[in-house]
Amino acid sequence: MAGGPVFSFGWQNGAFVPADTVTLPLLAPGVTYAASVFEGIRAYTQGNGSGVALFRLDEHLDRLRRSCEVLGLDDVPDPAHMAKTVVELMERNTVAEDTYIRLQVYVDGDGEMTARGPTGVAMLARPRPQLTARLETGIRCQVSSWRRIGDNASPPRVKAAANYLNGRLAGLQAKVDGYDTALLLTEDGQVAEAPGACVLLVRDRVLLAPPVTAGILESLTRDTVLRHARDMGFIEQVLERPVDRTELYAASEVMLVGTGMEVTPVVGIDRFAIGDGIRGPVTQQLQDLYFAAVRGTDPTPDGWLTHVPNTQESAT
Repeated sequence: MAGGPVFSFGWQNGAFVPADTVTLPLLAPGVTYAASVFEGIRAYTQGNGSGVALFRLDEHLDRLRRSCEVLGLDDVPDPAHMAKTVVELMERNTVAEDTYIRLQVYVDGDGEMTARGPTGVAMLARPRPQLTARLETGIRCQVSSWRRIGDNASPPRVKAAANYLNGRLAGLQAKVDGYDTALLLTEDGQVAEAPGACVLLVRDRVLLAPPVTAGILESLTRDTVLRHARDMGFIEQVLERPVDRTELYAASEVMLVGTGMEVTPVVGIDRFAIGDGIRGPVTQQLQDLYFAAVRGTDPTPDGWLTHVPNTQESAT
């Protein structure tokens, strides 16, 4: 959870508590065997002065439910109840700024590897300001020698904590080699995703996206950006299809999209500059559309913005 210190109140197993008391027990299978799933949810101050709103909250929580079911939990948290709890957490902390909420569901107790319960649920929130410099200047990536995990090993479409070890190994390698982050290929050598973000690229005015069968998380940010690209008509076509490694080098633009990355330009991969080595025009347009959506300055589909009551006065 990059950002400042967490806000004062957290929530765990049905109660609002001081944030520093939200902990995961050492012997719980959620810790010992990584039997846990999570969601990272962002809230943004609204450009029209209407306070703070959570972005695509209900869909995040529906994905959390699906992840819990695949993980085999006995008691899956109710998405509607979780939505109310997230909003109340924001209210109790009198949040009036851009925020990241981490919601973790895990196997509690001290059971064996295949324990299905009891189910523990915890959440914390912290400030998460927009990283303007990165969004403008971009980042450099390394195609990792580590390969992306597959659906028959540890399914990437499940937002399980265990899956992120794969990205960590790739990210560590990239950092040591002087890059900002990594890009992972599937076992078949196709482009999958970055640690914690999906990959999009532009070739000949076509926006390409590795498909959801390429070892990626079914990202809500990816979905948002692809919808904007299809609706606005500033590129000729949007294609979801397998992407070869060398297509990355041939692209005029590459970007990483995700809750944490938002829409971040990639200006170099391995030893190659991408396009002119600066943020490209399609990336910039998609950034503008994305931030207009999350900040409520452009119309969005019903349900995309969940406004937090009693934040308008404190946010102005």
